[in-house]
Amino acid sequence: MAKPKGYSLIQIILHWVIAALVIFQLLVNEDMQHAFADRLDGEAMDELGGALLHASIGVTILVLAAIRLGIRVVRGAPAPYQDTPAIFNWLGHATHVLLYGFLFFMPLTGAIAWFVGVEFSAALHEIGRLVLVPAIGFHVIGALAEHFVFRNDTLRRMLRATAD
Repeated sequence: MAKPKGYSLIQIILHWVIAALVIFQLLVNEDMQHAFADRLDGEAMDELGGALLHASIGVTILVLAAIRLGIRVVRGAPAPYQDTPAIFNWLGHATHVLLYGFLFFMPLTGAIAWFVGVEFSAALHEIGRLVLVPAIGFHVIGALAEHFVFRNDTLRRMLRATAD
């Protein structure tokens, strides 16, 4: 199957919606942490509204990530630029695999922690955040390097849909 030259509109929309939701989750998770601790201690959960918001956004990310991955499997994604040094293409691929993995890992560990009450899953979820944040940073730096250093349209094709 030939690789498309760019991303479809739905791929672009899913990318940016998921990115926004992940950033929101990373910035607004304190209510969930407090509610989970209260739950484990058998206390009333004061931050239940924020915790439920965090949980529902997590489930939303999981569903959207599954849709996004399905579309990627069926439609494909543009090939990396061959004039970009191979090590950077490899790092870009590795970062994408890591990010896709975390789009599933984080909601699943969070759901197991919250809905089943498994503390170990909550610990994995918290450790995952410590890996996810730098991975997002590498992804952003890589996109900016493709645009400003290697001067290709990698960044632009995530902003403008193509039909192929």
